[in-house]
Amino acid sequence: MEKVETKEKVIDFVQSDINSKKFRLDYPVSEELRGMMVDQVFSDFMAYALEQYYDDENLLLLKEFIDDLCSRTEKKEALLHHLFWWKLFYEASQYPYRSCMEDYLTDHFFTMKNQPFIAAWLRECMKMVPKFYFIGHKYNNRTFIAVDILTHTTLEVMVFDPKAVPPKRGELAMGMLMPLGGGLYFPIVDFYHFDYKSREAIASCFHYHHHKYSKNAGEHETFLHVLSVMLQIEKMILNKEASPAT
Repeated sequence: MEKVETKEKVIDFVQSDINSKKFRLDYPVSEELRGMMVDQVFSDFMAYALEQYYDDENLLLLKEFIDDLCSRTEKKEALLHHLFWWKLFYEASQYPYRSCMEDYLTDHFFTMKNQPFIAAWLRECMKMVPKFYFIGHKYNNRTFIAVDILTHTTLEVMVFDPKAVPPKRGELAMGMLMPLGGGLYFPIVDFYHFDYKSREAIASCFHYHHHKYSKNAGEHETFLHVLSVMLQIEKMILNKEASPAT
């Protein structure tokens, strides 16, 4: 009898009502609602943000940053997309009532007023910060465990982008994960996959640099400083590998 009651309580906690005013990180979302959140709402928000903000004014400094630190052409575009979203989320953390998300919610007011759960979820998404992860156990190429290398927190990740590169178990990756409830997350864009040969060197000094920069900076600024160091390490290792032996 006790087991049956426990099961019923778990079922009650599944988030499935878009009229609910709260999104709970710890409660799972029904599969039907989850599909709507990712495939319809968040993809629409991303298209809106790209149309409104993905321009030369927002990208110029990011491109300069990438050109200095990224040695492989094929990785520059992926990194640019990550930094574009980092910039929007950083600005949202500084000016939450003038963020791209609030612009989106305002422009979709008549839809969102009848879907307070979705609006609450989108605002929760804007609190996310890009982080560095080790890829742990893989259920398949689209579902796996990511381990935050700073806190050692494990997160279950589901990748919805069919073009995303399947991660290797044990590799080091960078990305910003959006919450879907019940400990499930999805990356806003495909992870930036650090070269596998650089993972040990990066991991060995990650905590030192994170501690160094976090003393005088917020999470978003700290991320950018640490990313700069990690990219320099990766570039150094790749250049050394490409250099002819003397």
